[in-house]
Amino acid sequence: MSHANCHGCSLCLLSCPMWQQHRDVQYSPQGLFKALQHNASHHDITPALFSCLLCGACDTLCPENIDITETIKTLRKETFSHGIEAELKQKITSLFTQQASSSKVKIEKHTIILPGKALRSNPMRLTKIQSLLSSEIDTSLSLDDGDDIALALEAGIEIPEHRLQRFLEPLQRAKRLYVSNGHLLKSLRQWLPASELLALGHGLSQLSTLTKKLNKNDLYLIEARSFHHDHQQKITHYDQLRHQQGCQMNLDLQRNAIPTAAGGLNAIKPMLDSKEQAHWILSGRNIQRIIVECAEDEVVMSQVSDLPILHIADLMEA
Repeated sequence: MSHANCHGCSLCLLSCPMWQQHRDVQYSPQGLFKALQHNASHHDITPALFSCLLCGACDTLCPENIDITETIKTLRKETFSHGIEAELKQKITSLFTQQASSSKVKIEKHTIILPGKALRSNPMRLTKIQSLLSSEIDTSLSLDDGDDIALALEAGIEIPEHRLQRFLEPLQRAKRLYVSNGHLLKSLRQWLPASELLALGHGLSQLSTLTKKLNKNDLYLIEARSFHHDHQQKITHYDQLRHQQGCQMNLDLQRNAIPTAAGGLNAIKPMLDSKEQAHWILSGRNIQRIIVECAEDEVVMSQVSDLPILHIADLMEA
């Protein structure tokens, strides 16, 4: 199904951060697709096109089963081909040449963690996570997080074959990979079909040594992108966790995870206000702690709340 199949039911507006902030239908998948159906140009739709977080909430709601996030990536790619947003494209493509040659080193462990830049900036926490996930089998940290590749995927920019191969080669033997970035996780499942791919936050949320310390006064922030990619499977897991521990979660009435807009493309080209997103998540809640799966969410929440904010791995010492 393509955007031509959108019949304007408006279901995608219900969980859309663009719609929540702009309250203008053109800032929604429905608005984008209807504009294109009426011959809007790429220039016309560019502001809305790059406001989308690709959080994936709309994908779970669309009755026509349109792959909305992939459609928006394709539209972004077409926009670049028209010479629009050339500066953004140059900024991302320049990152491909900045990766260290150490990424070519083979990793012999069967379980590998791709933590991402934000989490890697806290070595003590990362060591803790590695220890937690090594309870059954030794794990290793990837030497290349693929942050530039994740940005390119989100922006709809073609990844040079040599860069992609350099990133994938050390991961080929892995039986299991824990990945912090939801955009990267989705593509790695296509590139490495023989490996078991898990979202890092989701993997940690399955450890009872951590989750038993959640309580009814906690707000637990699910990482939205990977959650929506595996929505049917993960909503069951998180609902069970919520019922068992009594904690609140960043789920809306449609059972979708509200994203903070932190990190990713929105960090280098801010189109949505992450603080406003955080206020939306916190609105009307009576809580004493905030627990996050994503290190970027921790930064945003600390800007709008004086409550203690913990990464899920930090529950070990809480």
